[in-house]
Amino acid sequence: MDVRENPGPGGGEGFALNGDRAHIRADAAGEASRAADSGGASDSHRLSAREAEVMSLIADGQTNGQIAARLFLAEKTVKNHVRRIYSKLGVGSRPAAIAYWRAAR
Repeated sequence: MDVRENPGPGGGEGFALNGDRAHIRADAAGEASRAADSGGASDSHRLSAREAEVMSLIADGQTNGQIAARLFLAEKTVKNHVRRIYSKLGVGSRPAAIAYWRAAR
């Protein structure tokens, strides 16, 4: 039997993605609209949990390499987190990010 012929346990309500079932819901556009109405736009400026963790370690004076070792990440991944943190906070340097972080706490 062809995989496309077997709707699987979800009855064909989704598509296979890396072995998991992913469901497409008709109200996805409505959810995005409600998120925007409830302040979803400002959420894009908030740090993710991982970014907050990285920023906390930056504020403690750790280097990207030290953060990478502590969080079991590649240093390149930490650099990407730092870049996104700077962008979200609207700063251009580590000292500015630390000052912003401490003022917000």
